Amino acid sequence: MKFLNLNIKYAGRIILTWTFFNLLLNVVGLLVTKLLNKAEYSPLVSITKEFIIPIIIQTVLFSVCLIAAYKWLKNKRFIPYIFVAFQFLVFHIIFFLNLKVNHGIHFVSTFNNLGVRYLSNCGEYLVDILYLYFPINGSFENGLFMPDNAGTFYIHWILLNIVYYFALTWISVKVAKLIFKDKTKPETNNLVEAEG
Repeated sequence: MKFLNLNIKYAGRIILTWTFFNLLLNVVGLLVTKLLNKAEYSPLVSITKEFIIPIIIQTVLFSVCLIAAYKWLKNKRFIPYIFVAFQFLVFHIIFFLNLKVNHGIHFVSTFNNLGVRYLSNCGEYLVDILYLYFPINGSFENGLFMPDNAGTFYIHWILLNIVYYFALTWISVKVAKLIFKDKTKPETNNLVEAEG
């Protein structure tokens, strides 16, 4: 029972820290985007749909992955990073399922596609700063979602978000260990702590 309590306590600390930093970095991303390009910045149409719901979805996914990893993963060192591995897998499945070959390789989908909606809800405003300097062009009318360059789309929507989640998780593990350091250490064979 003590072992289970330690896992829940540690998981809760990581989840709280991860959520705080994810929220903070997304707010910073929104502010920096607005400051760098006031002319082209478009405010959020719905704060709930465009900001709060994606943060909740990301936190729930992170929490589920973390708790599942505690239950089934033997190498406890990688537990916090299971979410990053999960996102890596899901992002790439979505990317490859929507690739079409017609005079080159193109990502072709619609805005209503579950995969595109998933990618949109798991996107980060901090990464969106890149759009100011390297925008993604393409066909985005009548519900069509077809970036001109699949490589640029991959870097913006897949690769950089995976790097963001890895860095966010690494920072969260380090900060959680620092902030929530217990004054009394339980026996090491009972304590499951992920090493960052």
